[in-house]
Amino acid sequence: MSGSGQGYLEPLVEVKETGKEIVIYADLPFVDGPENISVELLEDDELEITATMRKSIRWDRWGAHQRSMTFSQYKTRIRLPAEVDAEGAKATFKNGILTVVLPKRASKVRVNVE
Repeated sequence: MSGSGQGYLEPLVEVKETGKEIVIYADLPFVDGPENISVELLEDDELEITATMRKSIRWDRWGAHQRSMTFSQYKTRIRLPAEVDAEGAKATFKNGILTVVLPKRASKVRVNVE
């Protein structure tokens, strides 16, 4: 996780692409359940994940400059490697891992000639 400086953390994310779908895994520790997660498809090529933690995480840095930040949300935007069909999208949340499955939009259509 990396601090963004804007009051939220960016979760660890893995994007896998198969022939028919794109699967996204996001690590969201300290998130209690799916009611605390928002997944939005922005246009057809970007996905935004936002989640609220059950407790805030405080980061302190001591040195020449003392700095302290508190994070209570995760937020990330993921550029998708292909166009997807939003109607077939599915998401599940289990054991702190969000899994989003996005079927790809048909890129090739065969037309029968009569």
